[in-house]
Amino acid sequence: MGSHTSKVSEALFHEILSQFSEEEKAILLQEFGEFASENIDLPNEQKHGKKRGTGVTALNIKNHLPILLGENLKDGFVQYFQIQSTSTGKQISAEKLEKLILQPSPSLLITQLGFVSSIHNLIKTIPSEQSQAVYVTGHLYQESLKTFIQEVVRASLVYWFEGAYISQTGQVKKLKNKGKKDSYLDSDITGLVDYLILFPKLKHGEPEEDSLFNLIKEAEIEGHFNQGYFMDWYNKNTYFQHLFNILLNRIFLRRNLPQDSINAIRTLRFANSISPEIFSTYKPNFSELLNPSDYYVLNSHLPPDCRITTHILLFSSARDGDSWSTFINSILYQGSTFIIIKEKDGNIFGVFAYEDWELKPNWYGNEKNFLFSIKPKLRVFPSTGYNDHYQYLNYGTKTLPNGLGIGGQFDFCGLWINSDIINGHSMATPLSSTYSSPQLSKKQEFKVDEIEVWLVKPTEKEPDEIPKGPKGSALDRNPAELELLEMATSKKMYSKDVREPNLLIDDE
Repeated sequence: MGSHTSKVSEALFHEILSQFSEEEKAILLQEFGEFASENIDLPNEQKHGKKRGTGVTALNIKNHLPILLGENLKDGFVQYFQIQSTSTGKQISAEKLEKLILQPSPSLLITQLGFVSSIHNLIKTIPSEQSQAVYVTGHLYQESLKTFIQEVVRASLVYWFEGAYISQTGQVKKLKNKGKKDSYLDSDITGLVDYLILFPKLKHGEPEEDSLFNLIKEAEIEGHFNQGYFMDWYNKNTYFQHLFNILLNRIFLRRNLPQDSINAIRTLRFANSISPEIFSTYKPNFSELLNPSDYYVLNSHLPPDCRITTHILLFSSARDGDSWSTFINSILYQGSTFIIIKEKDGNIFGVFAYEDWELKPNWYGNEKNFLFSIKPKLRVFPSTGYNDHYQYLNYGTKTLPNGLGIGGQFDFCGLWINSDIINGHSMATPLSSTYSSPQLSKKQEFKVDEIEVWLVKPTEKEPDEIPKGPKGSALDRNPAELELLEMATSKKMYSKDVREPNLLIDDE
């Protein structure tokens, strides 16, 4: 009987292992071997994992897991490994699972089959099958959904953002969260946590008034999060699935970034599994207005061809001053850009423009554009297709508005900045027709406090397609930024030849 069970377990082990790549197999087996080598309280035969049925202690695995994981997540992982070890790697019914998680056995050994089958269930299965495993690892039978999401976000963002920030000297800054409260990557993640909790509702355009409170409370029964409700939430939440998948892959399948493989890095960036490289003159933070959790959401909404590029800080009013001509010459004919605005009342919002910014007396752009809000709420507002008023930039005319506009119509834009770069408005009443965005600023008319412009994909225009003018460009006055731009893209920036517009020309 025992021999038969052993053969069944062996066959199941190899069947599960066959669903991993050769590289992944090697990593999993090596990892379990490292767990086993640290077993100080087991006989030598069990310690070195010579038998498939023998195992390692939960404590040894917890001690082996990265320090950036919260204790609840560590406990959740090892408990799920224990549960899978008792079930010889098979799927467990909801009834049996409930009994096992409410009556944990801390001394239960984790087998190699239990470990490999756990990683398989968490990574290699479809979301509806993953959700049961994620429920256990989140300790959601005793913790809140919000606590679980916070732990996943803090840990996964470290891996997502690793190696992204590059200083002006070209030095890579690997931002590691070492558990200190003042760690940069331990900054405010409230916006992203709330966004993830509400994502199933936001995705389907459901109203969000008081829904954050209701979404959490309606699924909690006597302090325990309802398993069925969580599984439904998880199946619909592609963003949380993505972050949790980043965390699992980096902890258990890919410990280090493949720095020696450009194609591997590009593949990971294309899948948004690591952030784009970022060129910025700010230290240590890459931005005055964004943190990694904000940037993760914005980057997730970018077209795929904008996620594998180097993202470059083109303009910052804190660094470059508040000159309108410097601002527009920083964005003209550069390529796809983010423009982020902080108003005097504290709200932060902006726009992604896929097409080059050009001086034109009419609306242009395309449906890849989107508006967004960072504070007080992290939200993204894609185009509706209702009209084609995607973007507008005009200057030096007498009969048409001079400024930068996004969505809606003149005098009632989803977002507008006057050509004095001081005053603006967001008059979406109740929503912008172009982007279905609400009022982004605290008041309809606002004062600009700070602006940043980020290049996320260089222009595809040929040099002879770019208009030339008589005056110096913003990049002429900022040669260091031009050097960063050319170094990051391995292309000569012909758009440096764009000159300030002739203010005497009337384009009527």
